[in-house]
Amino acid sequence: MRNVEVLFEDSAVLLTCEKRILVVSDIHLGYEIELAKKGLSLPKRALIIAEKLNKIGREHKVDNLFILGDIKHKVAWASFSESMQVRTFFNKLQDQFKDIMITLGNHDGGIKSLLPSTVKVAGSKGVILGYGNKSYALLHGHAWPKPESINASCIIIGHGHYMVELKDGLGLRLFEPVWLIGKINRNKYLDEYPMQKSNCKRHAGNIEIIILPAFNRIVGGIPINKMGKKQKGPLFKCLAEEETKLYLMDGTYLTTLSGIKEIK
Repeated sequence: MRNVEVLFEDSAVLLTCEKRILVVSDIHLGYEIELAKKGLSLPKRALIIAEKLNKIGREHKVDNLFILGDIKHKVAWASFSESMQVRTFFNKLQDQFKDIMITLGNHDGGIKSLLPSTVKVAGSKGVILGYGNKSYALLHGHAWPKPESINASCIIIGHGHYMVELKDGLGLRLFEPVWLIGKINRNKYLDEYPMQKSNCKRHAGNIEIIILPAFNRIVGGIPINKMGKKQKGPLFKCLAEEETKLYLMDGTYLTTLSGIKEIK
């Protein structure tokens, strides 16, 4: 995909527009607090995750960061511990990244008051970045994108934390996070989001889409082959299933979205 490099093992996308931008999603700071209530002991993740992002930035010589929402874990508000972690997280990121932008996810209630003044914030519909004759819509994925996204070359989202559940003949189960990389059916998109018809330019083909796994690897997910009719976010129902491929975290191709639904 031109101007878009998928960094499979890093759970990140490197987007080249007017500048190089590292794109990640679903940080979920404070999730370890929920695990602690169940008797599990994990260190706070803010510095660990920030240092990992800084390392990726150094390796790829990129100093612009875009986070596709769900910075923290609690939905409507932030606990004291989460508030401290959010501040620690962004302070550390500024060691590497000169420009940081986030789009609001469904877990980001009240987060604006916790952010440094240098961090730019976009709403749940995200932003559209243009470069030449290409445009890229970036958002969390729990809400519809901007109407102009119908003309985008590619839509990049997170939100789903998608996984696959595989079971062998002895009943042993394997859960693995996956990337979804494929196409949105433009006609289905128009049917589901009819207000976009007035914004649609006449050009053939479907819209490229990339759905990132959660950057915070301790966060759980939804096995795609066990979802049934459950869906996470409005764009999922618009996917062209035969053209949407699933990849493991090392870049190994598994199957198509239509194919995984046949695996029980």
